[in-house]
Amino acid sequence: MKAIKKILAVIVCLCVVCSCAVIAVSAAEATGSITIQNPSNSNATVAGKTFNVYKIFNATTNGNNTSYSWYEKNGETPFYNFFYGEWENSKHEIVAGVLGKQDDGNVQKAVEYLADKNSGGSNFELSQVAEKLHDYIVATGATTYIDPVKAGDTATSVNIPNLSYGYYLVYDDTTLAGSAVRSAVMLSTVNKDAIITLKANRPQILKQVEENNGTFGKGTSVNIGETITFKITTAVPSHTLYTTYKYFIEDTMADGLELIADSIKVYQGDSLLTKGTDYTLTLAQGTVDFKVDFTASMNVPGKFAIDDTLTVVYDAKVTDSIEKANQNIAKLTYSNDPTNDESIGSVSDIANVYSYQFVFTKFAQDTNGILTNVRLSGAQFNLYKVVGGSDVLVKFTTRNKTINIDGTDHNITEYVVAEDASAPGATEVLETCNEGEATITLSHLNYGGHLGDIAIFGLAEGTYKLVETKAPDGYILPNDPFVIEIVDEIGALGSVGTLNVTGSHTGSGSIVNTNGMAENILTVWAEITNKPGSALPETGGMGTTIFTVLGIVMMVGAVAFFTSRKRSSVA
Repeated sequence: MKAIKKILAVIVCLCVVCSCAVIAVSAAEATGSITIQNPSNSNATVAGKTFNVYKIFNATTNGNNTSYSWYEKNGETPFYNFFYGEWENSKHEIVAGVLGKQDDGNVQKAVEYLADKNSGGSNFELSQVAEKLHDYIVATGATTYIDPVKAGDTATSVNIPNLSYGYYLVYDDTTLAGSAVRSAVMLSTVNKDAIITLKANRPQILKQVEENNGTFGKGTSVNIGETITFKITTAVPSHTLYTTYKYFIEDTMADGLELIADSIKVYQGDSLLTKGTDYTLTLAQGTVDFKVDFTASMNVPGKFAIDDTLTVVYDAKVTDSIEKANQNIAKLTYSNDPTNDESIGSVSDIANVYSYQFVFTKFAQDTNGILTNVRLSGAQFNLYKVVGGSDVLVKFTTRNKTINIDGTDHNITEYVVAEDASAPGATEVLETCNEGEATITLSHLNYGGHLGDIAIFGLAEGTYKLVETKAPDGYILPNDPFVIEIVDEIGALGSVGTLNVTGSHTGSGSIVNTNGMAENILTVWAEITNKPGSALPETGGMGTTIFTVLGIVMMVGAVAFFTSRKRSSVA
């Protein structure tokens, strides 16, 4: 018995030891590292630089999920007041009025705020927050999370190991001297091994387009003929070590958009700058639509302060259908080596513009209201777009196209939203195609062109009303419009993630099989039905037959009656 007790005691001790070992291993695994590497687009280098590391949040991971909590030191949360407190005389422009009162503050709201600043796919806004975080560190005297880390004099990268999981700010604390190039403040989440690229002098650019809800983002959809607004934003970097500092923006729009040159405006903060004095503007240089050059002003002491926001705003008209992503590119070019005036770097950003194709197909219902595979030609429609509660008639230009179906060429008509609805030749009548294969049931496979199809190019997302003005022969004309809504979802990087269409109709006929395609040509489609008309009795039909039969019966009866009377009389 004593031997058994001893064995059990040993087993318990081993279990405790193993448990402690597991806990120790788990704790050891919950660390990561940050590696800072040289950039490929500039001469900036980590060699000889000293980096300070500040921890903002703790992080806990579970698979692909990460949750955050405030980092605490000496019983305090050093960065809580950056998001919820008052500093810089209550004029902290990054967070003032954004996250609410201090007693409403929590870490999740702060995390969501930072995530939103990076949701556009550009580092520009997040870099601005990083700079303000460093301003807060300077203002409050916050201490580093670990001792400063110095890279070797010839290093191309530097590794900062053994960091507990969390969200960190890394700052180049090297004293500017000689030809040294100061790098930007960087933010990074560490939940394993993070790699960030050194950013020299903080040159960033953000290009956005006004979306249909009135805000600026990375992509939008448009109707042909509309005017859209683009915005390009950058911030003045540190450039005091340069004898000549180049800094200019070049903007290039893809086909389907036409620059409205006199709409170009340039701002420093909220102040409108003067062309020819504060910047130079050059139009149409090769493939570049325009160039805004700040080089002369950058080299005037005190003209532009570090972190000043420079904004270029301009309009463009949509002149043609944009069947795929129209990438509109803004490129910022800047000097990147104080010892060499000819050395430059560049960074670009894009905003996407789309217009969609809509294929309607007219199908027949049977007498029981069930959809058939019979395609109907000869139906005519008007299309209206719902704008601010009003129905605006959409007009079209037409173009002929030849498509080959099963070895046979078919000439079809495509409708393109008119750039100028008042121009001669613009039509408001849409008519279903009377050619093409009649047994195809998925009209979207060839993007229209089959019997019963109407293919429209150049529509934005939004609500439309399709009014049938002439029904196919033998079918009932619907009394009510077909209400159709094109729905798109443009992601943070400006690409169309989903594209779909919904429809409703209250009268005769219906909308069925609505769908969309976000790859290749951006297409939505819907199948619209007609009910057949009812047959009424005709002259010479069954009604007359009944009267004819009754008449004959009556005549036979009369003959029999008179014959019977005559026989009786003779007798």
